[in-house]
Amino acid sequence: MCTHLFPKRNPTLRVVFLVLVGSVIGLLPRLVADDYERLDAATKRWIDIEVKIANERNAWKAQEKILEQSVLVLEADIDGLTSNLERLQGEVDFRAGELSKNTESYEGQEVARVFYSEKLEALEQRFDRVRARTPFFLEDELNRAREKLDAGDKAALGERAQILIAAFTTIEDFNRTVTIDYVAREFKDGREVMVSVLYWGLARAYAVDPRGTVAWELMPGELGWTWTEKPEHVAEILELIKVYEQKRPPSIQLVPGKVMNKAGGEG
Repeated sequence: MCTHLFPKRNPTLRVVFLVLVGSVIGLLPRLVADDYERLDAATKRWIDIEVKIANERNAWKAQEKILEQSVLVLEADIDGLTSNLERLQGEVDFRAGELSKNTESYEGQEVARVFYSEKLEALEQRFDRVRARTPFFLEDELNRAREKLDAGDKAALGERAQILIAAFTTIEDFNRTVTIDYVAREFKDGREVMVSVLYWGLARAYAVDPRGTVAWELMPGELGWTWTEKPEHVAEILELIKVYEQKRPPSIQLVPGKVMNKAGGEG
């Protein structure tokens, strides 16, 4: 028999083969378990993702409704703002027209203000000239008017005009009446005597001492009133003042005086 054609089986190889087969068979349960865990983990992640997607969808639906309401409110506000803007634009146009008119009016008022300001300046200068010629009887009141003019606002034309009108009214009232005053007068011997002064408006005045010893004629001038002694008319001036004071019955008295024409000269 030719037994060499069929080699003998190697027992060592059989053992190695059996060991490998056993190892593979032993690994199969572990591989199956790992696949299951991975599948389970993937499933849980998928479920979590689906839950998050559902939550986000629900949240978005709620937000969508809120946004829709907000859009409606904003659209209504836009309509209201548009209407208000149109109204305000109309008011702006109206105010612009009024401003243009006011500008023209202001320019006219400024011209008038300059005109009346110049007139008031001239009137104040005249007032100062008249004030210098007024008697002591009006001095305090006219000085107060001057102080008010100095302390007041030059731009307050109405206020300045009222002060001047009141002052000139006082002067005019005095000029139209006969007024008596009593003032201290120093004599040549140093005695100071209270004398009676009878003003005939702003034209002239007559004065006499209480004893009837000295009489004066007073005339207005640029620097005030001048006193001129009239010894020859003491009796007449004293009688005139007594009549005014109702200490004598009315009588005709001849006193010194001059009549001035409109040009300022003697008539």
